Amino acid sequence: MTEDLLCATVSVRGVIHNTDGQILVVQRSTDQEWELPGGRLSRSESPRQGLRREIREETGLDIEIADIVKANSWVNTADEGRFAVHYYCETTDDSATRSDEHVDIEWIRPEQTEHILCEAQAEAVDNAVP
Repeated sequence: MTEDLLCATVSVRGVIHNTDGQILVVQRSTDQEWELPGGRLSRSESPRQGLRREIREETGLDIEIADIVKANSWVNTADEGRFAVHYYCETTDDSATRSDEHVDIEWIRPEQTEHILCEAQAEAVDNAVP
């Protein structure tokens, strides 16, 4: 049995697919990096409840949550454990609105995500899109 257990903050992310086949990405205001919408899970909510709340807060969208497409863990540069679960999601509403946490929001083609997202999030998109 391992003695070096990962204690991690859990985050949930949505690979949100619209009717035009595009994926929604948001640009963080803190470091200008692009990411999939989502965020940290609170103690009192299920992963799906947390994802629905985060997506509504960050984009104003209501989504349909489907399957988990990727889960990964890591230790960040501050030596803090992280665990992320990425879900495939759909929406028929293209009118996403940007929250104060972000400086930009865009619908992009799935193949573009590999150029702007971190490797784990780009893999989640690859796993979600046939």
